[in-house]
Formats: sequence, C-alpha cells, structure tokens
Amino acid sequence: MKTRLVWLVLVPLITGCAAELVLEKDGALAVIPRQDRSSKHLLVDATVNGEGPFRLALDSAASISVLIESVADAAEVETIRGKQVVLQGMTGSGIYPVATAERITVGDIDWSPPMLAVLPDSLPLASLMDGLLGADFLGQYAVACFADDRAVRLYPKDMLAGRGFRGWASAPLYEMHLGQSGAMVLVFDIIIAGKRVPAILDIGADVSLMNRRAARTVGARMRRSETGGVTGATGPTVVATELLVREVRIGDQVWHQRSFLVADFAVFEVLNLHERPAAIAGIDLFRDRDFIIDFAGRRLLVRKSRQTGS
Repeated sequence: MKTRLVWLVLVPLITGCAAELVLEKDGALAVIPRQDRSSKHLLVDATVNGEGPFRLALDSAASISVLIESVADAAEVETIRGKQVVLQGMTGSGIYPVATAERITVGDIDWSPPMLAVLPDSLPLASLMDGLLGADFLGQYAVACFADDRAVRLYPKDMLAGRGFRGWASAPLYEMHLGQSGAMVLVFDIIIAGKRVPAILDIGADVSLMNRRAARTVGARMRRSETGGVTGATGPTVVATELLVREVRIGDQVWHQRSFLVADFAVFEVLNLHERPAAIAGIDLFRDRDFIIDFAGRRLLVRKSRQTGS
C-alpha cells in the first residue's frame, strides 16, 4: 500500500518594476461568486463530474484538494485502490484514501485533478463544506479577493509576475516543507510590536493562530477565548487562549485590534516552528482588505479595501 504525506491546514516591502501600475478587476480568467455570506470561509460552488453544485472552500495551505465521502460517492469519484495520503492539519493528522475525478468545474474553469483526498462525513469539516480546493488548484492562478464584490477572481498565473502595483503592499512568500515529504506551505512575515513573526498563509482557516512562544515574544494581552478551543479538519480540539493584538503590520499595511488564538498547535511542531515564534494567518486577518496571492511571483499583495477605507 502506497502512502504519501501531504499538507492540510484549516494563519520588507518589495516592488516589481520601476513604473508601478494600477491593478483593476479586469483581465480575470474567472469571476466566481462567493457562496453563503454568513460563513467565515471562502466558499464557492463547483461541480464534480457534472454533479452538484457542491460548496468547496478555498484553502491556500492545503497541498491537495479534498472531497467529503458522500460528495465523492454522489459524483462517482473513483477511489485508487491501495493508495492513501497522510493529511497533516493544525491540530492533528489522519490517513485517508485517494481518488480521481474526471473534472471539477469552478466558474468557467474545468480542472482535471491528478488526485483528491476523500475524508469521512464524520469529521467536523463535513458539517461546514463539501470539500476543499487546495494549492494544487489555486497554484495555477493568481487568486484575488476584493472586499466589495463578494467574488473570487482567478487571473493568469504569470499576469502579475515582475510588476509593482500602486497602493498595494507586497510581502514575499517563501516555502516551508514538511520534512522529506514534498508537502509545502507558503509563509510570510508579519510584524507585531516590532517583532517579526513568520505566518503560514492559510485562507482556509477562519481564525488566525499563533504559538505560545510568539505570544510571549510580542508581549500582548491574553484573555480567555470565547470559542474555548480549535478543532482541526483531521485532529482533536485544542484548548486555546485569545490574544488581542493592538497592531499587526504587513509591509506598509496596518491592522488594528486583531485577535489570535494561542496554543501549541501540532502544525508548528511538524514544521519545526515550535521552538520559535510562529503564526497562522487565517482569512479573518483579511476581512477588510483586498488581497491577491501571486503564486508565480511568490508574494502576497494586500491593500485597504476601497469599500471600508479601514
């Protein structure tokens, strides 16, 4: 039986060319409406083998896309006999079967995925969504979310490479690998209380997290978490405290009064980050910002939303 380890997590200003451009909303290959405005996740409708629509969440920190078992059955997705993957989440890990689909359709885009992980309906993830679109899909594009239009926009992957854009801060993204597995997450630096903290870019997480070493380093005030804990897609609940940060900085962009849940999550040990400050930047960090993940240029572009001006 073949088993492969993959990644699944449910957290200096640079310029491109000398003449900066204004990035507008045109030129997208697909404009995909976000579903369920009450959800904290970035949910989009997709069909699998022509069946659906199903609600799939965008997850930049998942190295493989995922379907819930009942969705895989409804779409007649074919399981690969004897092939499994180990999914490492923020609070634990699990071993799950692998399947293939003829196509997944998102907006006007048809994708023939090489393989998908299939998770049982009994996991907490299944109550929130029908699956995940991970970096194996998202990494083919530049992924943009504008706060004022409730849509996800997919641009040609190389469209933004080497360009600077007026009004956007640009933070370098660097790779971090899980041992020898080949699974990888993208990390960028956030500044809290003048301290640099590496943060995993995870738009699939609905909250932002940090380890206890990071909390001690930035010296912020902690309080009991209203949620009481964090339940991962593949792992148990981890009890966490809440840290209220007065200011978070990415490049020249500043956030005020942001919350992080604090605990020594399993994800940090897997990435060998448990002995130094580390964080996970979830989608809540970007709730009042426009942002673009430029996979080809390995950078995160972010600016204040024109809707909120915050």
